[in-house]
Amino acid sequence: MDCLVNKNRAALKAAFLLSLFLGSAHAFAEDPPCPFEVPQTDLKVASCAEEGGVNILKLVPRNNPESTNVFDNLPTFIVSGKNLEDILAVVGIDSARRYNKLIEVPRAEELREFSDAAPTAKALMQQPGWTLLDMRNVIYPGPEDVEGFSLTCNTLQAETAQGFVVVSQCNTFYEEGVLSLKKLLARITCNPPKSEAFPALQTESGAIVFNYTNLPEDESQDPDEKAIEIDFVNCADGKKTNIGGLPFLAATGRVQAAFFAQAKPDAEPMLFVIHAVGIRADTGVNYLGEYYTVHAYSPTAKGYVRDEQLSNYFGNGGDIVRDFDSEELVYTFPYKTADAIVAKLNSAAYKHWAAGDKVTLTINKKTSIYSSPVLAEVTKMYLIPGDSVLQEGVEAGWVKILFKTPKGKSIRGWVQCGDTGGC
Repeated sequence: MDCLVNKNRAALKAAFLLSLFLGSAHAFAEDPPCPFEVPQTDLKVASCAEEGGVNILKLVPRNNPESTNVFDNLPTFIVSGKNLEDILAVVGIDSARRYNKLIEVPRAEELREFSDAAPTAKALMQQPGWTLLDMRNVIYPGPEDVEGFSLTCNTLQAETAQGFVVVSQCNTFYEEGVLSLKKLLARITCNPPKSEAFPALQTESGAIVFNYTNLPEDESQDPDEKAIEIDFVNCADGKKTNIGGLPFLAATGRVQAAFFAQAKPDAEPMLFVIHAVGIRADTGVNYLGEYYTVHAYSPTAKGYVRDEQLSNYFGNGGDIVRDFDSEELVYTFPYKTADAIVAKLNSAAYKHWAAGDKVTLTINKKTSIYSSPVLAEVTKMYLIPGDSVLQEGVEAGWVKILFKTPKGKSIRGWVQCGDTGGC
């Protein structure tokens, strides 16, 4: 069974895996497969082993398991331990081996050139905290013995709080490959920042952290009352940038979930945070359990920015009962978990909404019309099974509808998505 690493930017997204791999000298003391679980990415762990106090992690592209092209399955090795000499002995940098003990250059007998890389190429691989131990040009012959396909093999070494680590990889040295490798290196040497309210989420260049902070003096009468702030910490310089804050609703509450998910085709994953807080005061609404708010943030050139439209789509609310004696649910807040949000993002209903498509829904039972997505704001109007309505908006499991009467009168209002078969 493979141990998979988080999808989305190839090697750099092995960050969580690396923190486990580098954080323990005994990480691979057990029999394979790797004794930990990690999310999915474009790389997978082909093998992981411990050899004389040295940890050896081999990653290969996940999407090419059946490829017969050896160049599609070039490995990346991450070797760590307490003793640098032992690590270097395992890696075995030796030009006679074409490339080292861990990486064998494909079809070495056909090479046109195997040489030390130029100073300009080495300059491109400069990375704070890392020493370039070796860099080789690997060039194959093309037609009529001109230069053909080429690789660049790199081996770099760094010192971390846990000891030493060496990374060895051969790639085509295109801009994307260089950037991915350098971001992977940055993640390895990044010190995990403090995150009190929820475990930090690793990104390609830093981490999202969740920490408690004092409320502004004009919002709190108790100095012990805390809110939760969301910040991005840059791995390169430690700079912290605020992303947003979670609402203080008479109590701090907690981070129910925080995760990345793709909300738009061909776009970078967005940050989603679900905040949950117990209901302490009499609100006039029979809430059962906690009250939830969903927050969505888009990655931009200037950092993560709150996406108001998507945040409102998932919305806020809690389960509501008719009365506390019967606990009969009259409304269920649909987005309490990461799984619920991801399922909605993958649904046809969401994709139609995101694309701005015209959506016509059919009422499936006698349904009251509300003036807003709030149960208390019910009107005297209602719809009956078979009525056709136009979707004009969606929020927290409610749909804003436009209904045309047989006489052509337009009626607008809100109904629950479940009364339309979903929205």
